[in-house]
Amino acid sequence: MKRVRYIDILHEINAGGTATVYFGIDINQGLPVAVKEPQSYLYKNPHFKSLFIREANHYLELDHPNIVKLEDLILDQDEGYLVMEYVEGRNLREYIKEITGPLPFHNASLFLNEVLNAIGYTHNCGYVHMDIKPANIMISNHDEIKVIDFGISHDTSKKFNAEIMGTPYYMSPEQINGKNIDSRSDIFSLGVTLFELITGKPPFVGADVSREELLELVKTVSLPSVSPKNEYEKPMTGLINHIIQKSTAKNPADRYQNCEEFQEDLMQIID
Repeated sequence: MKRVRYIDILHEINAGGTATVYFGIDINQGLPVAVKEPQSYLYKNPHFKSLFIREANHYLELDHPNIVKLEDLILDQDEGYLVMEYVEGRNLREYIKEITGPLPFHNASLFLNEVLNAIGYTHNCGYVHMDIKPANIMISNHDEIKVIDFGISHDTSKKFNAEIMGTPYYMSPEQINGKNIDSRSDIFSLGVTLFELITGKPPFVGADVSREELLELVKTVSLPSVSPKNEYEKPMTGLINHIIQKSTAKNPADRYQNCEEFQEDLMQIID
């Protein structure tokens, strides 16, 4: 066990290339929290540290039931921590791999509609998430949807940093090209996420290609069509494929222009 000021860090939840997330207890309130700690060698890098602080500032400006809440930012000379609302559950990638398998059109649309509520709110606050994917969407044990990880989010009031960051399978063509992006880049990632919820994997998985070749596929090749899993889904197949293709159009002008437009079509699946 490790104590950081008023937080007892008890065990690791998961670890990535840039940070580790721990389960902890706020000893002042007796409540569970999630604690994100960047890798120490990265935290010592001034550029990365500025990104870490920027993530905290973005979280502080966002207050939405479908976005994980930031409780505190702890900055020490050699270590930094984001203290966040603890969501007991799984991310959507784990959920479809370990619990349900690929989701029916209706269930996938219900989940994505909740995410669209959060991301639409985020866009109205002037931010683009830039790393939307099932692994960054939590589903709690009470079936609450929470979007996490604003580590590379972009403030649209500021000049876009052309440094390519994100997860290749879910990045929009303009994000890959390092062009100035807007909320329609998230629309693309949301469309890819819908595809994965329905099929169980992102597009182009299994292709024997390099990272550069994968990025070229994302920029130039349309997503495959999804197939119905039963007779009930057959009448909705054309619409769900239209939604996926429109949201993942290579040209931002051909996509849904905002989350509300996306939701209007999605509600035809849900209703």
